[in-house]
Amino acid sequence: MIKNKEGIIQEKTEKITQIVKAYVEDMDTLSESDAFTIDNIEKMWEGLDESAKEIYREISEEVIRQIDEREIIRSKKANMRRKA
Repeated sequence: MIKNKEGIIQEKTEKITQIVKAYVEDMDTLSESDAFTIDNIEKMWEGLDESAKEIYREISEEVIRQIDEREIIRSKKANMRRKA
């Protein structure tokens, strides 16, 4: 069982939303300049990809930290008794 599941979802959803908004705004600004080149678009896309990967890593770490170990321990003990 994961503790604070809804809190994790809400926090990370907000973070992703902010990153997407910033990306779209930056792309809009770039599109109105002479710097609107394939190279700069690719750099922005790479930055978005890195940001997303970082958030996914954070999500995984947070979920693992919030797992209720008691259920895992009970399961492990039950398996050990069956093997004995």
